[in-house]
Parts: sequence; structure tokens; C-alpha cells
Amino acid sequence: MKILSKSFGAYATNCYILIKDCGEIIIDPGDGALEFIRQNCKNPLAILNTHCHFDHIYDDKKIKDEYNLPIYVPKDDAFLCSKDPFGMIEEPFNPDFLVEPDGSVQIADFSLKFHHFAGHTPGCSMIETNGVMFSGDFLFKGSIGRYDFPFSSKIKMKNSLKKALNLGEFVLYPGHGEKTSMSEAREFIPYFIERL
Repeated sequence: MKILSKSFGAYATNCYILIKDCGEIIIDPGDGALEFIRQNCKNPLAILNTHCHFDHIYDDKKIKDEYNLPIYVPKDDAFLCSKDPFGMIEEPFNPDFLVEPDGSVQIADFSLKFHHFAGHTPGCSMIETNGVMFSGDFLFKGSIGRYDFPFSSKIKMKNSLKKALNLGEFVLYPGHGEKTSMSEAREFIPYFIERL
């Protein structure tokens, strides 16, 4: 599997394209990602979102309309696609597939699991496939996602961090910033657990 990434929008949100012979999966297409998709996708299969804050779903509907693609989101975040608390989404939409917490999906040759880590948003997830994890706004290099937004939860974030300590080893591709790993994350997670 080949992974392409580029950041978009005022918050430098990472959009990822996962490429196999069968086609491409798009993860978290932010503001302006459509052109990136046009340039790099020959047979796009679906759009997946780690969570549904506006900066991660901004171009979902544009890409869906152009390529007739299904949109997969964590079930508990689906409401954010049509009721953006920040008022930033130009084109609200209803996702096609609502993935249950810790649920799995099969799209062509892609096997993907949505690991549920609520706190940043109710449905915040890390998406696992081919031995790597797309960590969205849950884990970053040296830090964690914010938990002071509308519908965020400090208590759920603390519980999610405890749960994350039990994960195996993965390369992490976050929603912002550079990639890291679960081994690096395990070094700083206890620091945040103590302070939550």
C-alpha cells in the first residue's frame, strides 16, 4: 500500500490517499483537497473520516459529488456533518455509512478498522489498515487532541488514553503534523492521563 499525504486549509489538516492496485481510499479531505484527489486518484473508492470536525470533512461533499463516492464516518460523529458547531461547513451532508465504535469495514482490497477513542469528539477514531494507523485528532507527535470544544469530553479523553496504552505497535499518521508511532505515544500518554 502506498500512502500520499498533503495538508490543507487554515489548520493544515492532513489528507491521506491510500493506494492499492484496486483503487484509492481518501481519508480526511480538508479545505482544497479536491484538486489533490484529481491529481492522484485513478479509481477512488471511498472517503473515510477519522472524526467529523469541519477541517477534516470540508471537501467530503465536493469529492463525493464529483466521483459518486460513499462517505464513511464514525457513527457518533455523523451529526457534525450537518450541524457544524463552528459554522464553517459550506455544504452540509449526510454520510452514507455510519461505522459502529470499534467497527470494521471492507472496501475492495482494503480492510479497515475504526478504533473508537472518544474525547476530542464523541466518535473520534483512529483508522487501522495494513499495519498503520491514521490517528486523526486523537494522537499527534508528542501530544493529544483538544478536549475543550463543543461535544468534547475530558473524562472520555482520559479513558481513551488509558485504552490506547493497550494498542500494539503502529506507525501513526495524524490529522495534523508529522507521523509518529505508538511506541513514542506510550512515552507521553501517561503524562496527559495524570493531568486530565
